[in-house]
Amino acid sequence: MTQVVIGTAGHIDHGKTALVKALTGTDTDRLVEEKARGMTIDLGFAFLNESVTIIDVPGHEKFIRNMVAGVSTINIALLVVAADDGIMPQTREHLHILKLLNIPQCVVALSKIDLAEDGEWLDLVELEIRELTEGIFKSVDVVRTSVQTNEGIDNLKQLLESKASAVQQPDDESFFRLQADRVFSITGFGTVVTGTVISGRLKKGDSVDVLPGYISAKVRGIQSHGAEVESVQRGDRAAVNLSGVEAEKVFRGSELVAPGKLQAVSKFTAHIQLTADMKKELKHRQRVRVHLGTAEVMARVYLTSNKKLTAGSSANVIIELEHPAVMASEDRFVMRSYSPMHTMGGGTVLTTFIPKGVKIKEWVTGLDINPINRFVQLVATFKRNPKTVFNWGKALQMTDNNVRELVKKTELNTSRRSFIYSDENVNSCSELIIKCLEQFHEKNPLRKAMSTDVLQLETGLSQKWSTEVLDIMVKDASIRSAGTGVALASHKVELAGGTAEISRKIETDLRGNGFTPMTTEELSKILNTSHKEILEILHVLKRNETVVEIENGVWMHSQNMAKLHQAMKDHFNIQSEMNVADFKRMSGLTRKFAIPVLEYCDKQGWTVRDGNVRLKGNMALIISK
Repeated sequence: MTQVVIGTAGHIDHGKTALVKALTGTDTDRLVEEKARGMTIDLGFAFLNESVTIIDVPGHEKFIRNMVAGVSTINIALLVVAADDGIMPQTREHLHILKLLNIPQCVVALSKIDLAEDGEWLDLVELEIRELTEGIFKSVDVVRTSVQTNEGIDNLKQLLESKASAVQQPDDESFFRLQADRVFSITGFGTVVTGTVISGRLKKGDSVDVLPGYISAKVRGIQSHGAEVESVQRGDRAAVNLSGVEAEKVFRGSELVAPGKLQAVSKFTAHIQLTADMKKELKHRQRVRVHLGTAEVMARVYLTSNKKLTAGSSANVIIELEHPAVMASEDRFVMRSYSPMHTMGGGTVLTTFIPKGVKIKEWVTGLDINPINRFVQLVATFKRNPKTVFNWGKALQMTDNNVRELVKKTELNTSRRSFIYSDENVNSCSELIIKCLEQFHEKNPLRKAMSTDVLQLETGLSQKWSTEVLDIMVKDASIRSAGTGVALASHKVELAGGTAEISRKIETDLRGNGFTPMTTEELSKILNTSHKEILEILHVLKRNETVVEIENGVWMHSQNMAKLHQAMKDHFNIQSEMNVADFKRMSGLTRKFAIPVLEYCDKQGWTVRDGNVRLKGNMALIISK
């Protein structure tokens, strides 16, 4: 069963840790320093039952970065407000963070009610809580509690278990990710990384990438709920024992990821939302702290539409990190000021790449917040070189199945070779191909087709995508295939005017030369015409079966070849074999052309070479076109 994660939030000394202990029996203050100072510095974990984990996060302002790391994976917030203090500064900031990270549900524990002055005071505090949380969560329940008298503890536990059982977890078809919140080494075991599994599944023996260090490691063992387990899945607390990586190479903010699925990046596009009570404007290139999962990284925010952003506003931006961090599209993050530290806002990762050739400001500003609409935009960006399902999966940090599900929700198409494209993609590329073919036919009217290799080079399309588009165009009958090339469907090779006259002269010369072939160079000199034009006319005549090409650039008239073929048949009617001397006497050819013509006959199957002689083959007249 997938774990449901509950995360505490609230001001220092409002009793979060004591409340968790009353609910679970676990003291989450595990550090000596925490015991001595009486406050939670780092994250603590306890289990409400087998399927519900509670993350106890620090409330002190100095340790709020650990609080951000804790709430980044939770399903339900447990906001603790002390009855004697009411709403305090960290209460408000924690609520901002919960809102920015899109936590859907909240249960409020009005703690320390034994210290409240009277029932009317409790009513006022509860009213203030409801006013402050209005519009942040889908629902808010308030339970009055006291760990001293145990009042409300059972009711709170029952409510949390009820809420947790009703959480609708979407199907998890993603790859494994765990954001490290603690790293340590145990003698005899090696490196241990703890964290909450945010997606996918991990088994003993699996390999993982440790990012951002790009270290490959092996899973030696896994613990969850304090016991050895064979596997963990989304929502589980896990302690993963790794081999192949030193503890010093892993840190809070590192991620354990299924091999090859993610990478660390230094720049990404994001949609940010600033808090309504932010004190100062956010300026272009302002230095900020970005809290992404368990990582905290200094960064600069590049505004693309304005030079400043005021409190409560939102915009698409580029964020440039001072150190690479691991992320995926749709990951949420919190943004805090550099100094003094306070929560400014947060946002969602839109893309971890910026395509080449786009006008960056316009492109970033126009990115849609909705992932489906944004996917259509991204596909349209790669008009002439669409990506495959696999490549989109890498670009958007998704599985192939996730990408296919996105395609189903759009009007996009998937080709036989897994390219994802829109009608606009095909139309744009088809127009480019047609333009290239028109230019080619105009310059080379006697060529039947343009080589697909040359066409691909001219258009700049990738080889595989070019093949896809050509297949579509052939089916649409806008072009036709011709050997290793393509031509416009309307293109016809016609010998007219001067070319028709040269064609007649070529025929006359070849026919008059009998069995002796002529080269392209010879014909070019005799007819005082360029080699290129002579060759193009010869190829037209070859397609019309008027001439045959003995070998590259060596030609004979088809009528003469038919006569030579008949002479060979007559020879084999009398004799069973024929040597070169026999053939030279029969044809009158010198050795210069006798051997090439014989080899042509071998290719036609008329003769079969056996050492120094030829034997009779299939004497049916089949002339290669």
